[in-house]
Amino acid sequence: MGVMEKVNSIKSKYLVYTSAGDHSNLHYWLKGIDGKEECRKNFDLWVTYYGDVKNKYRGISDFYNERKDGKFPNLLYVYQNKRKILDQYQAVFVLDDDIILDTYAINRLFEIREQYNLWLLQPAFHPKGKISHPITRMNIKCFMRYTNFVENTCPLFRKDKLDAFMRVFDPVLKGWGIDFWYHHVLGEHPKKIAIVDALPCINPHDSAKDGHREIELLEKKTMRINNYIKIRKKYKLIERSHREFARIEKSPNR
Repeated sequence: MGVMEKVNSIKSKYLVYTSAGDHSNLHYWLKGIDGKEECRKNFDLWVTYYGDVKNKYRGISDFYNERKDGKFPNLLYVYQNKRKILDQYQAVFVLDDDIILDTYAINRLFEIREQYNLWLLQPAFHPKGKISHPITRMNIKCFMRYTNFVENTCPLFRKDKLDAFMRVFDPVLKGWGIDFWYHHVLGEHPKKIAIVDALPCINPHDSAKDGHREIELLEKKTMRINNYIKIRKKYKLIERSHREFARIEKSPNR
């Protein structure tokens, strides 16, 4: 349950956080994809491991702990117990452990958030993988689209906006509806939330994971939905229809 600090000081102003099991794709985040030249990461990596193999990802993590729960509940635990560490970061990328994305793309996503002063962004989803919401599908003509929705699979937050959500988040939610909740907290702003099409990620189909989802072992879908319905009623959450406000098209230079 304890936190392991691999280094004595923070190395970066950016943090990637994940809650990982035994079938993660963390190696892509650190080494690139398909034989690309390896590049140095501009972020620190915090892994909360929820499996049964002690110190499973300790060797590749800048910060590491072990706890069995969902991604956002585990992140809330870190907030409650190691807030001083988190407060040294300017942005936090909260990634599902099976997302396929290379080091270069993660580096650039942090830079784009800062360049455009975004509160929240995500990489678009490549059509090779699972797409749950049509607005998140990669648009090959665009560099980036300003929207009112980022899926909870891979949101990259400006740190103060993540703080605002963590102050109200109830860990009874294990996945379903979390994105509606943080959008309710952030509100709707035409140029503060974006989907970056130029740096897509792959969200693997369930069939690529032997047809199972590890979150189903934590809590069944029906229970996750029922818990969200209760939270939505309790906090009077607003569910907005997905909208695209504007887009930045790809230029020849990009």
